[in-house]
Amino acid sequence: MEIKVVTGVGIGKTLLSAFDAALKDCGVYNYNLIVLSSIIPPHSQIERVEQYQTPPEEYGYKLYIIKAENRSETLGEVIGAGIGWYQLEDNRGMFVEHNFTGQDKDEVEKSLIQLIKDSLKDLCQFRGFDFDESKVNTAISVTAVGNTSTCVLALSIYQSQGWE
Repeated sequence: MEIKVVTGVGIGKTLLSAFDAALKDCGVYNYNLIVLSSIIPPHSQIERVEQYQTPPEEYGYKLYIIKAENRSETLGEVIGAGIGWYQLEDNRGMFVEHNFTGQDKDEVEKSLIQLIKDSLKDLCQFRGFDFDESKVNTAISVTAVGNTSTCVLALSIYQSQGWE
């Protein structure tokens, strides 16, 4: 299975429209999202992309994702959302998703990375897997909130599916 990882930022007049703008930034705003938990199937290849390319004929399809999201309307806040993943030798593994709000971009990024590492370490421990911090991968979206509603996203995109 090929899994794409993408991040995005959106602004709008409302928190909902900011979320939709962030989905557009990621390339997935014309799908019906189905959020999964955290498991990466064996033999999966994970690729980070700038934007997911939605085929026009998939408008309204289901899209299976893992989602980290943060929304705010508070001027001056720095919001972040991040996904981390860990894979074993056969490429099975786990995703984790976190969000964090602070006053400084570096603080938010560092906090997200630490939360991701701590969660992945626990998930590996729960499953009896050895944990090597150097195998942790992350995709993080961080931005400051201006005078409008703002949303940041990090998504792992599994696959789309029609309704037939």
